Amino acid sequence: MVKLLVYIKHHLSFIWTFIEWCNSILFNLLYGKKLRKVLPGLLGEASSDTYTYKLLAKVDMSSLATFFANQPQEAYTFFNPHKLDEKSLIKKNKDKAFVMIGAYYDGQLVGYCFLRCFFNKQAFRGKIVDVHYQGRGIAKQMGVLTTNICIVLGLRLYATISKKNVKSMASSKAVNDVRIVKELEDDYLYVEYLLKK
Repeated sequence: MVKLLVYIKHHLSFIWTFIEWCNSILFNLLYGKKLRKVLPGLLGEASSDTYTYKLLAKVDMSSLATFFANQPQEAYTFFNPHKLDEKSLIKKNKDKAFVMIGAYYDGQLVGYCFLRCFFNKQAFRGKIVDVHYQGRGIAKQMGVLTTNICIVLGLRLYATISKKNVKSMASSKAVNDVRIVKELEDDYLYVEYLLKK
């Protein structure tokens, strides 16, 4: 199933657009009200005196595009979940099943994470931290936050991780037990994030 969806996403974009549109409507009907209710509290719990976590809105897409533009090219070796220009980000932000969260330090966007949610109780996580702010626990905190969102909503949390992406795997294992569902092409793993025992 995963292979089919990946193929559709990369080769049949018109079908993928329709699938995302339907999913957005269904997810919002099933989970939107609960998500809007619990998210402020979870964002508050994740935030500290140093870092603030915030649900990103349309008005934030310009600064998010700038954030992406300011990262070195090697930051995108393993991070390529969607288009990174402002117009594409605004479009993505309209998707009710796509939760976009920013990590802020002193009012500056220093990290980004997302949940790509599906109405069938599954979600996929992605995260990236500004190259100048790595190693400060931001990625770990975003992992905790996205895991908690999924727990409250009753969603199973997944990701695809390259075997070569040692930092991402270490960050994930600091937060979750990682179950390998299957091995994919190009040295990628399809994993499920479980609550750490």
